[in-house]
Amino acid sequence: MKNNEQINQLTNDALNSMDDAGKASPAPYLLTRINARLGQNKESLWTKAVWLIGKPTVAFAGLATIIIVNALAIFYNSDTSDNLNSFTEQSLQANTDEFSYTVATIYDNDNP
Repeated sequence: MKNNEQINQLTNDALNSMDDAGKASPAPYLLTRINARLGQNKESLWTKAVWLIGKPTVAFAGLATIIIVNALAIFYNSDTSDNLNSFTEQSLQANTDEFSYTVATIYDNDNP
């Protein structure tokens, strides 16, 4: 019985704890400070980067650099592709000949 009365008393204390609470009021000039903070124009890093890349001089210089690098890569690869292809074929043939001890191929000169 005593336990039930103690639980009821604690429940009533919890329910009555907000009886003396007053209306919540904001700090003075809170709305003015919030509006001032929202009105500030803080530029992010991405905004600054887009603004810089959007300039015509930077955009044209970047595009020219990309085109020149691509052209150099194409010309360099076309000049050396013939030499590289013959070298790769020779090295591939050497590797296959080196490891083909058990398989009879047309490249074997010895007749068993």
